[in-house]
Amino acid sequence: MNGRSKRWLWLAGFVLLLGALFWNELRFSPPAAGASVYWLKRVQIWVAAISTLAVYSFLVRDNSLYQGFEHAFMGAALGMGVTITIQDVLVSKWWTPMIAGFKELTANGPTSTAVQGVLLAIPGLIGLLWYFQLTKRYRWVSLIPMCIGMGVGAGMGFKSLFNTMIPQITGTFKTLWVGPSIVRHATTAQRMAMSFENLVFVVGTLSVLSYFFFAFGRGKISVRSPARLGRWYLMLALGAFFGNTFMSRLSALIQRFQFLFSEWLRLTSA
Repeated sequence: MNGRSKRWLWLAGFVLLLGALFWNELRFSPPAAGASVYWLKRVQIWVAAISTLAVYSFLVRDNSLYQGFEHAFMGAALGMGVTITIQDVLVSKWWTPMIAGFKELTANGPTSTAVQGVLLAIPGLIGLLWYFQLTKRYRWVSLIPMCIGMGVGAGMGFKSLFNTMIPQITGTFKTLWVGPSIVRHATTAQRMAMSFENLVFVVGTLSVLSYFFFAFGRGKISVRSPARLGRWYLMLALGAFFGNTFMSRLSALIQRFQFLFSEWLRLTSA
């Protein structure tokens, strides 16, 4: 079969598929009341279904349909991000409080609300310095807000890291024997199980730390054996992370297939 015959065959199959989908759509009559809302919802479902199939067409090979929907998605995400930034940040958290502060200042004098609103003009002026990137002569001025942003981001990131890591570090200090003074109303078998769990956790923590401890060589068995055990712990943890990631992606795939078969084609009940 030559290339021309293949193209005609693909075209005939595409036409038959569209006819089958159109016939399936006509099998369901819209409600007497709210027909416009019904058809608007159906159009939205069709757009979502075509977008889903276009994205999954990449599994066959890279094609123009996938690239077109990829660019459309990136453009829509960028437009949504700009809109959310303008509405939720610039307008609600900067422009509106600042104007209210100036009005409060002119009406009632320097109250606390007025001062807080007026001071919002300072980050606005600092943000405007970014536009000096458009000039070659004064481009250095744009480094000021960049340095301020990097400093603030580093401080907030360190604070978040500190608040996240310290509880994890303190959580590694576990008792090796869970006695009656620690857990009350527990049987001996339950205490032994909890003690074994703590022992496995402490051994895993120390062995993984020894795996990344490079101050001493790996020639001695006292260093080589814990490091080898730590590598097994790391392999188990990475395998669990991979399985969790795979299950989450599989759940998203199942949800998409459920959408296609139940809401789009309406072959099964929702």
